[in-house]
Amino acid sequence: MKKNIGVYLGIAFGWTWACWIGAFVISLTRGSILSTSGTLFETLQNLGKDSGWIPGVFALGVYGPLLGYLFSHSHRKEFFPGKVSGFSIVLALCIPLIIMLPGIILSLATRVEMDKTKSFGAILLAILVYFISNVITSGTEEFGWRGALYTHLRQKEANFWSASWKGGLIWAVWHYPMMIMLYWEQSPFVMIPSLIGFTAGIVAMSYITNFVFERSQSIPLLAILHGLSNTAGFVLLLLFPLSPFMILSHLMAWAVVIYIEKKYKPVLQKVTD
Repeated sequence: MKKNIGVYLGIAFGWTWACWIGAFVISLTRGSILSTSGTLFETLQNLGKDSGWIPGVFALGVYGPLLGYLFSHSHRKEFFPGKVSGFSIVLALCIPLIIMLPGIILSLATRVEMDKTKSFGAILLAILVYFISNVITSGTEEFGWRGALYTHLRQKEANFWSASWKGGLIWAVWHYPMMIMLYWEQSPFVMIPSLIGFTAGIVAMSYITNFVFERSQSIPLLAILHGLSNTAGFVLLLLFPLSPFMILSHLMAWAVVIYIEKKYKPVLQKVTD
């Protein structure tokens, strides 16, 4: 198992960082700006255009955890249970809303300027496309982070919390090249606090996602949770591009962690004994 997890991490980090950093460096040498915010469908649509292959290379980076899982686990566990509990489904659907809703409410209450250039139908279509794109890209990470890393840490670590924060820290560091690209032109005084806040948010989401995994054992459900979580943030910025309340999502994620820890700690302790 130790050898398997080493292979998994090597492939997950190696593939992703090679794609992300490679695409970024190529863009810099060409004097162009690498777009990291487009959906998979936009990337595929632009492949035939000049330099359109560069965002394509970047987009492939997200599949590092999936590839690491596929190549490091010869006897893979079945993560497609025939029946998932209604409680697990409610968790997956509601947690992203709970985390993002305060930011939307405060943006409305403080009259943050809304983007009124899009129709209601265009907004709904953009949200749907973004969600589907995230499920089939970022959602595939769950095979690796839950199917490989968390499964390993759950057996190795003393308790659920220890497995979750260590896995969350690794998950966050995996994202760092992309985060550095986003803040490339910012000062260290902006970049470093942003990385710290992002890391804290990912550790919280690691705990939450691990909890849903323990209740469901369903990777497809986690892919939906992952896609919804990313889409919730997208909705806030889509409606309120200048909203200062995005930071609340990290605080709300920790509020959910505290609630789960308080109410379900005895149950979580049993599944890790």
